[in-house]
Amino acid sequence: MSVIDGGRDSAIRILHVDDEPEFGDLVQTFLQREDDDFEVITETSARDGLARLQSDSIDCIVSDHDMPEMNGLEFLNSVRGPYPEIPFILFTGKGSEEVASEAISKGVTDYLQKGGGTDQYDVLANRIRNSVDQFRTQHELERSRQFLDRVLSLSPAAVVVLDGNGGIIRANELAETTLGLSEAIITTRNFKDADWEIVDADGNPVPDDALPFQQVLDTGEPVYDVEHGIRRPDGEIVWLSINAAPLWEDADSIEHVIAVLSDESAKLDHERAQAQTIRQLESFGDVLSHDLGNILNIAQGRLALARETGEDEHFEPAERSLTRAVAMLKELTTAIKAGTLVDEVNAVDASAVFADAWESQETKQATKDVQGPIHITANKTALVRLFENLIRNSLEHGTETVTIRLGVLPNGFYVEDDGPGIAEDDRQTVFEAGYTTKESGTGTGLTSVHQIALAHGWKVRAIEGTDGGARFEFTNVERPASG
Repeated sequence: MSVIDGGRDSAIRILHVDDEPEFGDLVQTFLQREDDDFEVITETSARDGLARLQSDSIDCIVSDHDMPEMNGLEFLNSVRGPYPEIPFILFTGKGSEEVASEAISKGVTDYLQKGGGTDQYDVLANRIRNSVDQFRTQHELERSRQFLDRVLSLSPAAVVVLDGNGGIIRANELAETTLGLSEAIITTRNFKDADWEIVDADGNPVPDDALPFQQVLDTGEPVYDVEHGIRRPDGEIVWLSINAAPLWEDADSIEHVIAVLSDESAKLDHERAQAQTIRQLESFGDVLSHDLGNILNIAQGRLALARETGEDEHFEPAERSLTRAVAMLKELTTAIKAGTLVDEVNAVDASAVFADAWESQETKQATKDVQGPIHITANKTALVRLFENLIRNSLEHGTETVTIRLGVLPNGFYVEDDGPGIAEDDRQTVFEAGYTTKESGTGTGLTSVHQIALAHGWKVRAIEGTDGGARFEFTNVERPASG
């Protein structure tokens, strides 16, 4: 091995090349006296010096210039090919600006002219020590960079590296995907940059001292599972769980902080869906006691009148009330079950599932307009139920010739009709349990739609359709790997 290995060994092996053997011995004696870490190997020609480089581990080269066969600059030129970084000091008795300039252009580390007295050996020793220390530092930094590059490229998680001031200096490919930014942009920010829009679970800004980097800096200890949300360029809030640990420069100074980011957005969406399902189920109790109570009171009243008067005209209203109660119970049971309908998901063609749902309804003169195929990952049974409720909603609120359309979105699908649509003020409440605009409505059909979407981890919203009708958009929908 011919150059230093970049380690922390304090020993410095110096190759001194000079065609005057006695001067070589003198340099060896003085240098080794100046520094106990120095080990000087002497050669009397550049060719012998090149051979020594092939066989020994050398930390620094000191060479004369005026030598037969190959001078110091030619020796330097031969060294720089295979060993471009090894410190090379030209130590010559005949200095000139021309020689110094050419030496610099060929990559000499330092240039020193021989002189009288022993002070020159002090200077040479200092130049050697400084050159080797600088080389070792650069070599160690390069090794650290290469090691970090390898760790970042092989890591199965999103990783960012911060400097001691909180500036982000590296981000791997998974971090780019998680944060929705390129490494070039990520590394222009620091840990508390306003562009991150860092928030807690309630949407409130997170104070700087609660952020992972600041916690590591304040305590000097790793932190685990620190959660907060950030806003990506596409406007979406991504929920992160962060583990972070310090890398020490010395006993008192943190050089870097490594942070591993885990995207917990899907998990949080699922937890929120479960919480919302629980809230909806709790509200069903009020719906059930209120609406069924009214319906049964009407039926009981009509039957009492029929009993007292013997008139058959009261039976028909009583039957309508009981029929409505049965329908409501059926819809209510479906809504409650919707949260558990998606235990298993598979690759399905949403357009084919929509066609199945269409056949189950009394569509009469209505028309379907289906884009397809639309390959998604879903529970087929639950998806049929979702489409049935949307189709029935359009049929109940539109004309007999209503057109119902299924279309594809970049990250999901939509169902819309050309009916009267939904008033803008009502679009936030249409999914609430008990909401209905029809006198005979149960207010549970769209609640079931909402529950099924949430149980899949989808997002759903009601907006105005292409033709002014109601449009329901489902996003955050997974697609099969081959779809």
